[in-house]
Amino acid sequence: MDLNLSEMELIALCDIAAGRDPFGGCRISGDFGKCMLTLAALRRAGLIDHQDRLTDAGRGALTSDAA
Repeated sequence: MDLNLSEMELIALCDIAAGRDPFGGCRISGDFGKCMLTLAALRRAGLIDHQDRLTDAGRGALTSDAA
């Protein structure tokens, strides 16, 4: 599966997988907007659900990206 995840998307997925807040990297209000757009993109791709939990596809994306 070739998803071409951005750095921000990959960081958000890793944070969610580790049980951390996906907004933990947001330091200023501009970052918050980018975080929201990133989470929306991950939902559209089916990598996280609407409660910001990894889906099977999201876990697969992390596994394939690490390989």
